Amino acid sequence: MKIIVDLFNQHSGDLVELKRLALSAYLNGADIVKTQIIDSKRIWGDESRKYLEMSFDQVQEFHDYCLTIGVEFMTTIFNEDHINWLDKLEIKRYKIASITSKGRTQDPKGDDILCKELLKRDKPVFISLGFTEQGKFPYQEYQNAIYFFCVPKYPTPLYDEDLKKMPAIFCTGKPCFEGFSDHVLGISAALLSYTRGAKYIEKHFTNDIYRQGSTEKAHLCSFTSESLAQFKNIISQLNILNG
Repeated sequence: MKIIVDLFNQHSGDLVELKRLALSAYLNGADIVKTQIIDSKRIWGDESRKYLEMSFDQVQEFHDYCLTIGVEFMTTIFNEDHINWLDKLEIKRYKIASITSKGRTQDPKGDDILCKELLKRDKPVFISLGFTEQGKFPYQEYQNAIYFFCVPKYPTPLYDEDLKKMPAIFCTGKPCFEGFSDHVLGISAALLSYTRGAKYIEKHFTNDIYRQGSTEKAHLCSFTSESLAQFKNIISQLNILNG
């Protein structure tokens, strides 16, 4: 299982903190560190998260930092104008958020353009389907689409009814879910997805779960350095048991 840690929005707009999060995540078992190049007005219709937006120079600086410490950099974008940023940085694989794949931002037509433009490239594209009707897989005509099961609630409690829709077995035949974008409290759901065959886990990462706020809702459902190390250790032991 590949472990992808999402550092948005836990850096609170601080590039130094973003680097600190990336290093901690990498040292505790992350395979890929991911941020999000957001457009506050495009997504939420206001500038409430403007402070979390990044310039290309900041993204490039963080990208180069990730290369320096030896961890793969990945990002989610929400505006088709930012695709050329990914090209300049030669990103290996792309991520499309649930809100974009369903066309639920302030520009649904732009969302569709963004999805198709990324999928036209000959690279893996991870697509979260948190807002999509169960059993529906948009853009499945593209062979490089890789789907993630997701419950887009920050945080998601273990008793949430939508969490019960997690596949009993991940990816038994295309189209299918191959990964889990996890917003659940703790690491139990992530471990369950591993035992059910998920190839990827994506989960937010924070240095302080108690920084939860109205514009930073993922702290409580994030990995910490301790829980990520614990998760990595458990799946390593399960790999040994499974031969």
